[in-house]
Amino acid sequence: MREPAEEKHTRVQGQTELKTSIHLMMVVVVTIFSIMEIVVINLLSWEMWMIPLVIIAIIAIWTFHIVGSISEESFEFMCIGIILVLLFFYGIHDVSLFDLPVPIGVLLLIISMLNKKQLLYMLASTYAVIFFYHAFFLHTIHLGMEPVDYARIALDIVGIVSEIVVILKWMDKRNDQEIQIRDMVVRLSDARQQNADFLSNISHELRTPINVVTGISGVVLGQELDHEIRENMNSIQMAGMRLSGQIKDILDYTEIVGKNLVVTKEPYMISSVIGDIAAAITAQEGMDRLEIVFDMDVDIPSVMIGDEEKIGRIIKILLDNAVKFTREGGVYVHVGFRREIYGLNLNIDICDTGIGMTSAQLARIYDDFYQADSSRSRTAGGLGLGLSIAHGLLQSMGGFINIESEDGIGTQVHISIPQSIVDDTPSITVEDPGQFCIACYLMGEKYGNKEVREFYNNTIFHMAVGLGLEAHKANTFEDVEKLRKNHTLTHLFTGRTEYEQNRLYFEEMGKSICVIVIADGDFSLPADSHLIFLRKPLNALPIANLLNGKTYGTGALGEIQIHRKFTCSGVHALVVDDEEMNLVVAKGILSGYGMEVDTCNSGEEAIEKCTNTVYDIVFLDHMMPVLDGIETLKRIRMIKSGVYQQLPIIALTANAVSGAREMFKGEGFTEFIPKPIVRFVLERVLRQVLPEQVIRYDEVDTGTSVKPQTEEKREETLKQQEEPVRMEKEAPTLLESLKNGGIDVEAGLNYCSRSEDFYLEMLKMFYTQSNDKKKEILRMYDEANWNEYAIKVHALKSTSQMIGALQLSRQAKELEQAGKNGDENYIRENHHSLLRIYESMLDLIAAGLGLGDGQKGGEEL
Repeated sequence: MREPAEEKHTRVQGQTELKTSIHLMMVVVVTIFSIMEIVVINLLSWEMWMIPLVIIAIIAIWTFHIVGSISEESFEFMCIGIILVLLFFYGIHDVSLFDLPVPIGVLLLIISMLNKKQLLYMLASTYAVIFFYHAFFLHTIHLGMEPVDYARIALDIVGIVSEIVVILKWMDKRNDQEIQIRDMVVRLSDARQQNADFLSNISHELRTPINVVTGISGVVLGQELDHEIRENMNSIQMAGMRLSGQIKDILDYTEIVGKNLVVTKEPYMISSVIGDIAAAITAQEGMDRLEIVFDMDVDIPSVMIGDEEKIGRIIKILLDNAVKFTREGGVYVHVGFRREIYGLNLNIDICDTGIGMTSAQLARIYDDFYQADSSRSRTAGGLGLGLSIAHGLLQSMGGFINIESEDGIGTQVHISIPQSIVDDTPSITVEDPGQFCIACYLMGEKYGNKEVREFYNNTIFHMAVGLGLEAHKANTFEDVEKLRKNHTLTHLFTGRTEYEQNRLYFEEMGKSICVIVIADGDFSLPADSHLIFLRKPLNALPIANLLNGKTYGTGALGEIQIHRKFTCSGVHALVVDDEEMNLVVAKGILSGYGMEVDTCNSGEEAIEKCTNTVYDIVFLDHMMPVLDGIETLKRIRMIKSGVYQQLPIIALTANAVSGAREMFKGEGFTEFIPKPIVRFVLERVLRQVLPEQVIRYDEVDTGTSVKPQTEEKREETLKQQEEPVRMEKEAPTLLESLKNGGIDVEAGLNYCSRSEDFYLEMLKMFYTQSNDKKKEILRMYDEANWNEYAIKVHALKSTSQMIGALQLSRQAKELEQAGKNGDENYIRENHHSLLRIYESMLDLIAAGLGLGDGQKGGEEL
């Protein structure tokens, strides 16, 4: 087993620091020995020529220690050699026979630290030479010695020999322990990596069905639904998004463990990062119970260089963690900066009024999978990886994190990330701030937590000071009236509760000044209102946009939202993916934006379509057989002498590992969208790559989710209800027959957002594609092309799992792995069994849906 590089580096670094300390101690000991030797030579009138040699030795040893011009081992032997010479010179004089144990004991201590047996043997040999020199040359050891002298010599010898033997045994034991510890570190690291690899494989297997769940539910939510169905679909989508987030946590964790993180350095706008996060959390479940406040220094440079994705991910993790453990009160996010020689430190503080942590919990906060509340009854979900991931991402960017917390009071998280500056102009500005006089009316007593009041006050104060605005605060309704009398107000910001208590007063005020109501997403203003609705969470950017006149339409229901709904009517899009299911999901999502969407399932067909049709944007799957996404991209770029060089081509992939965006952009893709497709990520890419004139924003967004039916729609609904619905009678029989035949119908329905119609459509699609899929699998089998064989059975694995044919999916998975490993024997033993199960599933589906062989697609085999 090889020791992992990181553990080896840490071990070597620790050993180097220890060696440096020991070397310094050795130099000091040599110096002390040398000075004492010089003193003794002078006092006892020994050989004076020894003094200059001792001085030279002291100078040499300090020089080598400071300069470090020789190896560690040579330096150690030099120090011990000098001490042994000094010991020998001291020991060969007749008066020093009984004084040797003390310096020898000091030497034994140093040698034991160095863990070098050779030096121990050298010391033992030096002592033996001194002993024999006294016996045969100085005759200080002879038969006529006093009995007490015999006893002293014997005691010295026994003591020194015993010390040497004990140290030798101790060295052997320590070496064995170091080997065991090193092996243990290797085994633990291997186990950790195997665990990470396992989690990564599981995560990748889950991404495709989760993509279907979130994608189709998003498409359904874009349709007209009654309230109950919409609530159910929202729950399905939220569950899918939550699971998708946990899958991403696992993938991030495996990248951190495997040291595969790639840090990008590209220009980005921190205001966009905060805007995206603020938009995303409005859709999160349970946010309405808390006050979320974003406070950003308005003069922070507008464009910096860094890893935008990782910074946003860190903030999102920490914000989610704060929300998770905060039952009441709120969360305050402050984004500031401090200038440095290299640019600036981006400083982000996230404070909450949650349950806090004990000192013991705080000490373990970065442990993998650690949950402060790990009991079965814990109320907060999650995998316990969030802070570990945030810590790993910060370290990869050269940043640091500091967490302070008190049990029962709350938690403050402080992070700092070094960034370079591209554009030093302020992120948020207001044109001619002197023309504005704003007031903020938020009743302090409605916030039971004083920290929440401070969150809002800090945000408003920072914004007003930073933008140079005249701003006033009103805590009571009487304060509002006083401000109107004493100041010429242009804007008044107030909350939902304050507005509802004095609705008529504020509606009348809205006829003369701009009144903005800050409220949750379920709030709506009357149809004839003159006020403006600003959706929480509070953020300085939309307020600045409002002051600058960018109100995104200020009609009766002039909402200001960070992301407005828009359409791309007239945009002709092409989606390329070898999985028909993914094409259905993508087409449904993109069609919701008014696009005309074509689809194809291979790189060759994509090239043909681009040759014959003019497209405005192409979404291209990364991993496809024959021609993969990158090769397809390059060929599309070369069509008609490069007419598509500037065409927006977006990479789609489920393998959203660190550095994916940089890899795809380096290959020539315009942008990158990970699967499953998240709407606000898609919308950000669409805004970025499509011309401004093709994006048409909705004039009004009421925030309501159910639109009233027209008379024609109601008549259509009545007709559908009066029609004898065949599915009510036939579908249960059909689904029951599929269950009896071995298909997990519940699993298939779950992948299809519980829509029976969509599930039946998927079954029909599975059947109609079967001949082509079998033909490809058989061709790869006959050619013994196991890499392509693995790709084909991978596709069968995914599609069969979507319809609930789990046995077929499992067998396809085994053959896929065998193909990747080149295990020809396993493939030949199990290939025909796979085809038999495949045929039985197709026969079952055909019988249930009344399909014939002619509808399988392709030629019958």
